[in-house]
Amino acid sequence: MSTLFPLCPGGIEAMSSDRPDPMLLALPDHLWDRPEIQTALEAVDFKMLFTVAKRYGWTQTAIGTRCRMGQSEVNEIIHGRRRVTDYRLVRRIADGLAMPDRARRRLGLAAAVPEQQSVSSGSRALPLSVHSRTAHLPPRRDVTPAYPGYRVPPPGASRVDHRSEGQIIMAADETFRFIIAAERATADLEIVDLLHSDVRRLAAAYPTEATALVGQLLSAQRAAFRLLDGPGAPDQVRDLYFLAAVTCGLLARAGVDLSQPQTAQIYARAAFLCADRAAHPGLRTWIRIEQARVAYWSGSPHEALHYLSAAAGDAASVRGSMPAHLAVQEARAYAAIGDADSARSALVRASDARDNARSDDLDEIGGELTFPVAVQLFVGADALSLLSDHSEAERAAQDAVSAFEAPDARGASYGSKAGARIDLALARARQGEIEGTREALQPVFDIAPERRNHGMRTLLQRVHGALVAPGYLGSANARHVAAEIEACYTPIIQIKLPE
Repeated sequence: MSTLFPLCPGGIEAMSSDRPDPMLLALPDHLWDRPEIQTALEAVDFKMLFTVAKRYGWTQTAIGTRCRMGQSEVNEIIHGRRRVTDYRLVRRIADGLAMPDRARRRLGLAAAVPEQQSVSSGSRALPLSVHSRTAHLPPRRDVTPAYPGYRVPPPGASRVDHRSEGQIIMAADETFRFIIAAERATADLEIVDLLHSDVRRLAAAYPTEATALVGQLLSAQRAAFRLLDGPGAPDQVRDLYFLAAVTCGLLARAGVDLSQPQTAQIYARAAFLCADRAAHPGLRTWIRIEQARVAYWSGSPHEALHYLSAAAGDAASVRGSMPAHLAVQEARAYAAIGDADSARSALVRASDARDNARSDDLDEIGGELTFPVAVQLFVGADALSLLSDHSEAERAAQDAVSAFEAPDARGASYGSKAGARIDLALARARQGEIEGTREALQPVFDIAPERRNHGMRTLLQRVHGALVAPGYLGSANARHVAAEIEACYTPIIQIKLPE
């Protein structure tokens, strides 16, 4: 299984006409002063340097273009099948990566020529990939590769109208099918690399964009399935199953958010099948957790525990954040069936798993494939909200709310952030604090109606139930807040996922 790296901002959409070309992205200057990079330079280890460049959003094609190499050559270097020994190639790579003079000296090179001259000479001598079927065509900088899910605005326009957007997606989808049919062989590595980038972008963006990404997720899923329909090398097939599993898992998450549990479970089953064929324990663990989420938010906590128990074997071999995710989801499911002792024990295990976690490949992708501390605190608080100690639940919810305010939680799930506030409101409502309840809920009321997902609406109903309980009989303030909640949790379904 090849390592998947985090995205550069914008993903493949950065190739559109109003965004920077990823082939022109510069590596950060401080990178060249890191000890491991200096060691790689002294060892002329371009495998490491190219791998680091990929972490900053450079595709193999972009590296090859900048360094005047074929994409297949870059691939051989990255996978350790070739070492660079030719002085001229070393110099071309140094020019292509825009190495500062202090880095070039570690390679035994002279100072760089002016960048404009280097880039222009590179564009004249640009070799094409061995996979290319269009060697007779000159390279064009204004053409975006055909790929379903692109959002390319016309020149001078900041937004594409929905009809035009739909047309361009359909056209890109047809073009991608044509490419796959025309190859009639192993998928071009450039196409697979492009799909890698887009799936990573979607996974990273889902916590904040959520169901707005459904169209792009469906396009990426279709692309992965079509590539899997053809022959391919074993490693490539595993990578494609990995990508298919991620897209199906995200679509399962979208199904829950859109109150479509049956459809969500279908996507989750497909995701697990793909994750199993990718032979990736961390991904299998994540998909089992998604299956448990579908069951939990459908009102079936016993079924959720079944899926979480099935994940235990894989989780034991995972070093990243998924074991903590698994344990805290168990805590919530146990709390939902009234098993307080098991719930508290699972919360302790979640805390221990967090202490022992070490970042893995899923955490490096981020987004929905990692489990931030703030989200863990929310799910833990949600579990405690189902138990009898309301003051303890309030403290836990306040901790979660505070964690979401930290700078490192900016990319965390907006739904979980809202959920922490709703749990805080619930604990206060149960303790007779109407003003505190209203204060906690105000940011949730401010969320656009179409972004209030199934989980948020379900939690709001719990607060509503507390406010209309006999203890608040005759309270005008309680009735007023309850009325505001009623206006929030009416489902607004604008997207129907295909089954």
